[in-house]
Amino acid sequence: MTSRILRSVILAIVLLVPLFGLLVVDAEAWVAPPWIDKITLDVMEQKNLAKTGNFDPYFAQLEVVSESAVKGTYEGKRKGMNRFLEMLETKEGGISDQAAHHIFATVVKVVPYTVLLPLKSEDKLDLEEKALVSRMKRFAASIRDQDERAALSF
Repeated sequence: MTSRILRSVILAIVLLVPLFGLLVVDAEAWVAPPWIDKITLDVMEQKNLAKTGNFDPYFAQLEVVSESAVKGTYEGKRKGMNRFLEMLETKEGGISDQAAHHIFATVVKVVPYTVLLPLKSEDKLDLEEKALVSRMKRFAASIRDQDERAALSF
C-alpha cells in the first residue's frame, strides 16, 4: 500500500516538475538598461587610467539610476542622470577634466535623449529641467573647446 502511494507521489512529481518550466517569468523587468552598464564600464576604465580622483560617488549614482530604471520610474532616471552630469561638471571626487569629458561623451552617446533632455520647448521647462539643459549645453561647449584646442596643437 505504501509503495503504491510512494509510486504515485513520484509519478506526480515527475509529471509536474516539467510544468514548472513552462511558467513565464519576466526576468527582463529586473535588468537595468544596457546603457547604464556601458557608462559603468567607462567609469571603471577612467578609474583604472586615472592617477588621482575618487570615482566611488559616480558608481553610487549609477546604482541609483539603475534602481530607478529597474523600477521603471522615468523621473527617477532623469533626476539621477541630472545628478550624475552635475557630478561630472563639477568633477566631484577630484577627477580630471579628461576623465570627466570622456565619461560625458559616453553618456551623450549611449543614454536615450528622452532621459537626458526634456521633450518640450525651453519656455515650458521647470527650473530643474532648465538647469539640465543648461548643463548639457555648457558641458558640450567645454568639450568642443577642448577638442578645438587639441586640434590646433598638432
